[in-house]
Amino acid sequence: MSDLETIISMLSHRRPAGSGSEMAFIKKFIMPLGAKMDKHGNWVLQIGDNPTVLWSSHTDSVHCSEGYQKVDWDGKFITLPVNSKSSCLGADCAAGVWIITEMIRAKVPGLYIFHFAEEIGCIGSSAIAEKEPERLAGIKAAIAFDRKGIDSVITHQRQRCCSDAFGDSLRAQLPSRFKLDPTGVLTDTKQYMKLVPECSNLSVGYYNEHRPQEALDVGHLIELRNFMVKIDQSKFVIERDPKAKPKKKLFGYSGGFGGGSLFRKEETLRDIVYWNPDEVAAYLENQGVTFDQLHDAIHGPRRSRSMASLFDDEDLKALAS
Repeated sequence: MSDLETIISMLSHRRPAGSGSEMAFIKKFIMPLGAKMDKHGNWVLQIGDNPTVLWSSHTDSVHCSEGYQKVDWDGKFITLPVNSKSSCLGADCAAGVWIITEMIRAKVPGLYIFHFAEEIGCIGSSAIAEKEPERLAGIKAAIAFDRKGIDSVITHQRQRCCSDAFGDSLRAQLPSRFKLDPTGVLTDTKQYMKLVPECSNLSVGYYNEHRPQEALDVGHLIELRNFMVKIDQSKFVIERDPKAKPKKKLFGYSGGFGGGSLFRKEETLRDIVYWNPDEVAAYLENQGVTFDQLHDAIHGPRRSRSMASLFDDEDLKALAS
């Protein structure tokens, strides 16, 4: 398949964490590379001896239901069709998965982790950090491909996660539009901040994530791949001390600017929940939502469904094979 065909095929899978269609995605695109599942649900592959860089993305999406979907391509962006039943495109983060599968094929050295269940709490990465931190011994930088837009090298995930010196040494090997960005919030590499000196996240070209209006800039994604398969890790500057006491939170600023943070952004429903947990809880209580109702909605078992109900159209059933 061509690059475009592969990306479209990846985006045809709706991938709630632990779903059958997420596993179909893994079997089709990740397992053939030789990756193996660890006991936390992550898929892991190592290239080279004693790698010092961890490259990552995550296999799950925020789709409301599992199954398959059609997508549209207009020559620049991949989006959902206007009449799609799907809740999002899922470029967050099929785009990142595509990047690192391409790096694996190019034999770029590193420890590669396709993380489990990032969208519901960074479950796979948290398990590594909390239960098997020794697996990251020797890792000097952890870089995720899980950021919106086309120009961010993330230096902060609420707190500083990588030094500007590292960010600049990475940015220098990327398309010239990339710049240091302190407005990151959360992805899997944040879980490694106390273990790994330099933790960052790079823009992979999606916009309006977690919504039906999500779109993926394919040109950016392919261009970024072209740079990443030639990356020279020996040029990375490692400065940050992961054991150092964190400085005041960049996003903890509450003075001025209408009481908001200097860099704080509320662009998605997830952002609002993240920044305003007490207010969201009060709103739900006022709406009559109980703890048990919310707990069951988030953690309750999925209803069993026939495979036929997983597809938008009959012709998409072929994707399951």
